[in-house]
Amino acid sequence: MYVLISVLLLTSCSNSTDITDLQEGDVVFIESRSSQSPYIKVGTMSKWTHCGVIVNTPEGLKVLEASKTVRLTPFSSFIGAAKNENWTVKRPAQKLQQPIKYSKYIGMPYDLEFKFDNGKMYCSELVWLIYKDQGIELCEPRKVSSFLFARVPQVRKLMDKRGISMDQYAVAPVDLYKAIR
Repeated sequence: MYVLISVLLLTSCSNSTDITDLQEGDVVFIESRSSQSPYIKVGTMSKWTHCGVIVNTPEGLKVLEASKTVRLTPFSSFIGAAKNENWTVKRPAQKLQQPIKYSKYIGMPYDLEFKFDNGKMYCSELVWLIYKDQGIELCEPRKVSSFLFARVPQVRKLMDKRGISMDQYAVAPVDLYKAIR
């Protein structure tokens, strides 16, 4: 049933990804419908505003994502949340050497401050950290000040309210997207 639903979703998308070929470690990118998505889209000059990583669970492959909390989401539900059916899957060239130990992340709260090492996670940080834990750095984190949205006064107000520093480092979905060939 799951494969049938996924195939039906696939045929309605402009995406050419063969979902029967999904593997643990594949990174799924979507154009999110979240309230912060327009800021991420403009600030990173990319339609990819949310991402997750495919993990192998006892129930089969799911997407590990940081949304309200870190959680496992069925693939069809994850891509079903994409605005305008914009989604894609990319497979990093460097393969993971061991299964993803995702249980330690489940339930972690979403990180509105976009900071590393604070007990919270945002989507691209989670994907980046999954690989970093296995010695693979998909991309280099960059200063928040390098993102276009950091120069927009209304966004700067929101950043200040959330405690986001211009000097802190972050990883955006587009950084992962560009780094994975």
